[in-house]
Amino acid sequence: MKLVQLIGTELSKQKRSFLWLFLFIIPLGTTGAMLLDMVIRYDDYLFPNAQENGISSWEMLINENHGVLSWGLFLPVFVAVISAFIHQNESKVDNWKNLLSLPVTRGSVLLSKYLIILVFGWLLVLFNALGLILVGKLTGFPESVSFELFGRYVLFQFISLLAIAAIQNLLNVIMKNPIFPVVVAFVGMIVSGILMYQHQQIGKFFPFLYPYIAGDLGKFGFNPDIAISGGLIYGAIVFMVGLFVFNKKDIV
Repeated sequence: MKLVQLIGTELSKQKRSFLWLFLFIIPLGTTGAMLLDMVIRYDDYLFPNAQENGISSWEMLINENHGVLSWGLFLPVFVAVISAFIHQNESKVDNWKNLLSLPVTRGSVLLSKYLIILVFGWLLVLFNALGLILVGKLTGFPESVSFELFGRYVLFQFISLLAIAAIQNLLNVIMKNPIFPVVVAFVGMIVSGILMYQHQQIGKFFPFLYPYIAGDLGKFGFNPDIAISGGLIYGAIVFMVGLFVFNKKDIV
């Protein structure tokens, strides 16, 4: 069975899943929060402050979403929840056996899981960005939309999630209970907050912080290149570790 067919199978499993609801609720919540923020503070504080700092309203909005609302810190937790949805069917008795009874390799099965986690994670990032553009339009930002700015913002997050998706994929293979990987991501979010303020040199090597670094806020002096290189390197290494563990896993 080809990889494309496996991906199609994974997508079909999510047709009636709450995952799609999750993908819309989270960006809807962030969009509503940012719109309320703009209504309350844009004219009197945020716009004058943006002008004083020489940034556009769109840059200010991304800063508010990514930093103040902590989208960058919560994103790994959201991806962990997505991974739990993707792996929940295989967490049931004999589902791995049923899947591997098909003419597929373990590597292609694990890769299909990884790619599906990435696809849904990327959709979450994209929906959030589209929500921000809607907020700016409804608020009446005087500047035109900077698609280059949003393109970089989305792309850097996409790359940073290569590491997070690989970690969650590995954890769901190792741990039978899909809740535990979500707990790990939540703890990772807390540790990220600590490293961000107190131990920045260590934070450069902590993958759960990469989605935040990818926002390139500049507030804590992180270079987004860290998130890009880290996402690629951690993603490749952790996926290979996951493949080794999955091949050794006693399933059948």
